[in-house]
Amino acid sequence: MFNSPYSDGGGGHEEEQLDRYLITYADLITLLLGLFVILYASSQVDAGKYQEFAAAFSEYFNNEGNGGDGILNDGSGLLQPVIPPSETKTVDDLDQEIQQSLSQQIRDNNISLERTADGLTVKLPEALLFRESEAELQPGSLPILDSLAAIFNGIDQQILVVGHTDSRPISTFQFASNWHLSVSRALNVAWYGIRKGMPEERVNISGYGSQRPVADNGTPEGRAQNRRVEIVIKELPDHIPDKGGYAPPSVPNTNDEETQ
Repeated sequence: MFNSPYSDGGGGHEEEQLDRYLITYADLITLLLGLFVILYASSQVDAGKYQEFAAAFSEYFNNEGNGGDGILNDGSGLLQPVIPPSETKTVDDLDQEIQQSLSQQIRDNNISLERTADGLTVKLPEALLFRESEAELQPGSLPILDSLAAIFNGIDQQILVVGHTDSRPISTFQFASNWHLSVSRALNVAWYGIRKGMPEERVNISGYGSQRPVADNGTPEGRAQNRRVEIVIKELPDHIPDKGGYAPPSVPNTNDEETQ
């Protein structure tokens, strides 16, 4: 019988091939063992370091270094939210803030301030805001309106935006009278301010046409002073709630009185 030089004389080669799965199996077991060791090690907490970490956070939040008595701890061990107190601006605060923020515009007579017994009036001339006989805001006025809206953002006072004109009659395709023009100008100023942050629930608009002049309408200078928009800041009347808009004063029902 002829034996090949490449033969091992039996089934040894086949037996070696059948045992190769043991190598893969052993590798898998080794990897799983390593995984379990890592998971076990990760689950162990260093109690000493945990206590140090907890103590550091407790000291910080209790504010012991500033003489506090633990404003975040209500005695139950739970952290309580910190709500900063709201800062309510007074009319005096608003007056000072406008004078500081818009000092250059005040010196240039682009705006003027007037303190009254019941509030503060910011006067904006037509030359700053509009073209003659128009109500669209001019780009040059927007930075000033942006500054005023930022100052009035979130205030609790009433904001009245009032339009005024001179006494010369107007009748155009867009505006039938000075009343229409003055209201439209006040509306555009108020709406721009609301879009930039003025509290909508505090804003009222009105237009008086030429009925409330501040100068002589017989001169060009006087008429220029009368063409203006005023932003009037007043404390809320007693019948108006602090939040949530305006509540109109109660009006007796005249029909009911007549029927009684």
